[in-house]
Amino acid sequence: MFGALALAALAGCTGVEGAGGERTTRPSLAPVAFTELPGWRDDNLAEALVAFRRSCPRLTAGDTRIVADNGERRTTADEWKRVCQRAEQVRDPRGARTFLEQNFQAFAVGGQGVEPKYTAYYEPDLRGSKAPSRRFTIPIYKKPPDLQGGNPYLTRAEIENGALRGKGLEIAWVEDPIGLFEMQIQGGGRIALIEGGSLRLGFDGTNNRPYTAIGKVLADEGAIPRDQVTAQSIRKWLQANPQRSRDVMRRNERYVFFKDTKGAGPVGAQGVTLTSGRSLAIDAAVMSYGIPVYVDTMRPGAAGGARTPYRRLMVAQDTGGDIKGPGRGDIYLGSGNAIGDVAGRFNSGGRMFVLLPKKN
Repeated sequence: MFGALALAALAGCTGVEGAGGERTTRPSLAPVAFTELPGWRDDNLAEALVAFRRSCPRLTAGDTRIVADNGERRTTADEWKRVCQRAEQVRDPRGARTFLEQNFQAFAVGGQGVEPKYTAYYEPDLRGSKAPSRRFTIPIYKKPPDLQGGNPYLTRAEIENGALRGKGLEIAWVEDPIGLFEMQIQGGGRIALIEGGSLRLGFDGTNNRPYTAIGKVLADEGAIPRDQVTAQSIRKWLQANPQRSRDVMRRNERYVFFKDTKGAGPVGAQGVTLTSGRSLAIDAAVMSYGIPVYVDTMRPGAAGGARTPYRRLMVAQDTGGDIKGPGRGDIYLGSGNAIGDVAGRFNSGGRMFVLLPKKN
């Protein structure tokens, strides 16, 4: 995700094994009243309930868990089924608030070494074509049929040098290598076709190579001061250094393959359509998908404007290569490059609360 592209990977700690093999801190979960959630009374919870209902078919298919300092806190599929059935009866914001307060217990995520941190991501727009030309020379590939399991596949450099050429895997061609790289970090995007119409592309797997945040690479090499690393500063540096940009991007060996979603909205790792401002990417090694999460952080203003409080109920429906550890969240803000400007500068601390069904 491009919100995570600008940031250094989180350091490993003692605790539970993360998705990438690193260690991460076990959080504590302290029960709190809903009145203790900043901005709870001001949030349009009916919007969050729309996102939650999208997760219900997955929640009711199996148990969920959160890794905590006292072990795993589990919620059964039957408990989710009961809650999801009640959610279907809610039709307005006031009813949504009553439903949530009656059926869920809120927990503050904390503990030694746990410092909530939020970034954001979006669905970028690129221009492209269904056929290659002198202008559109960079292919977007669908997943190769010989990519099996979790075995390491061709590197980014090998793919970009033509290892997949002529295999019939091209979905479209674009003109901007930096834009395609950003779209791979985001995990999806929209292609405005020169022939007319558009393609909406969704994540369809990776080459199973390591993810490296190139913002950290550029900071480590002194190309960008560490305290000035943002999505915008990274793009500006890549555009200003075309001879070096290819090699820097190739330091991130992970290559993302796409599929045509036939116009459907972006789909997260849980397999459900994401909801702007209501879907959250989390570390799936710490928290199961579908769990409601209340976010208390600060959002950057448009065009460099002042930050404002960003407090709302979201649903854990996605993950990302740089989203590691408890308290780590990546907020899906929506579609379009204007949103991308805000997403690229989103980097805030704050607090995190999770909502789990009451045991009744």
